[in-house]
Parts: sequence; structure tokens; C-alpha cells
Amino acid sequence: MNIEKIVVPGEMIWEQEMRVPNTVVEDGKTYAAVMGMVRDDKFIPLELVYKAKPGDNVVGVVTDVRHAGYSVDINLAHDGFISSKFSRVTFKQGDLIYGRIKFVDEVGAVDITDAKRLPTGKLLSVPASKVPRLIGKRSSMLNVLRDGTGCSIFVGNNGYVWVGGKGNLQLALKTIDFIIKHAHTRGLTDAVAKYLNENGGNVVVPPREEAKPPEATAPGEIEAPAGEEVIEEKEELDIEKM
Repeated sequence: MNIEKIVVPGEMIWEQEMRVPNTVVEDGKTYAAVMGMVRDDKFIPLELVYKAKPGDNVVGVVTDVRHAGYSVDINLAHDGFISSKFSRVTFKQGDLIYGRIKFVDEVGAVDITDAKRLPTGKLLSVPASKVPRLIGKRSSMLNVLRDGTGCSIFVGNNGYVWVGGKGNLQLALKTIDFIIKHAHTRGLTDAVAKYLNENGGNVVVPPREEAKPPEATAPGEIEAPAGEEVIEEKEELDIEKM
């Protein structure tokens, strides 16, 4: 039986301890840290403020060029920074970049490493809570979106999304909007594939793996809920194909 309920920050979700992201545990009970939806034993955040952490991938815009390096708008209160000492690429103001967070200091300033310049394309800003659904488990949603539109697409944990100019750009933008609006629904990958095919795309969704029974989570461990898989976009950029 599938039960869905909207909860607000501070509201109790479960009367037992459940170590899942965007929740807090107090006195053996689990409470919502952000607004979200409870679906059976899963908690799906509907609102989420992005908090940078090492290893996250980010899309950004170079806002300032200095001798020591480059300031980058990464959709946070503080700009990110690319050190020219450790960068093999020379950037200029206005360049779009895709990189990885190396370090976050105590006030939230971010150092970016492995930064690459993105070609001319469309830069979008999406809610941080929708980023996991835009990517999908093992990048399944992102691959469907790329295959169905023929566009190169890179999604940052910070909520910035870059869409390349080649391929069906307008269909890519409409489909991303469709995903954001329906991020809380079940069977979203199949719905997106259908949407793409009905609007000029051509994509086939691979068969799903058989679901495995959940394993017990040891104390102190965090188990990601359905649809909340961490981004693992480590691929190299092929500039000539974008």
C-alpha cells in the first residue's frame, strides 16, 4: 500500500530512528529537516538549499579574472575559486565551466578543481531538490534526456545545468521543465521517455533492474532514499562533439 504525505520542517516523520538525508533524529524519532513528501519508508525533499561539499560537481560562470585565479558564480552566497596555479586551462570572464569541488572552508568559500570550459550553450538554474531526479539512478534520467534530444547536458549539484547548442535544444529545455514539474511522481523516467517520443525525440528506456529488499542501515550510516542518488558525473568532456 502506497501512502503519501506532505510534511514540513520539524514535523515528525517516523517514530523510530531512520538515517536518511534531509532528516534529523532526536530521542529515537525522525523529523523532517526540509519540506518533503513521505512515501512509505522514503522521504523525498520538495525544498532544499544546496550546501557545497567536496566531491560535488558544479556548473558555473567565471565572474572575475585575477592573477591568482578565477572567481566563479556557482549559485551560492560565496563565489567558487579556480586557482590558476593548479589549472591547465585559461579562462576569461563569462566562460561557462564544469568542475569538481575540492575544498569548502568554514565560511562556505569553495575551491574548484578539474575545471573545464564548456562551449556556448544554454545555462539553466533548477531547484537543488530536483537535481537528483534530473540525473536519476546511475544517471538513467540524464542519459534518456541526452539520447532523446541529441544534446550534450551537464548537471551540477549546485543547481546549474548546461545544455549544448547541438541537437534539439528546445525539446531539451521543455523536457527539463517537465521533469522539474513532475519530480515527485512515480515512474518518471518512463513518463519522460514517452514525452520525448511524443514531441519529436527518439529514445528507448532500458529495462529496470529487479528491486532488491532494503538492507538494514548501521548506526551512523546514511542510506539515500529512492530518487536521491548522488551525482557521479566523472566523464571527460569531448568539446568537438558539443
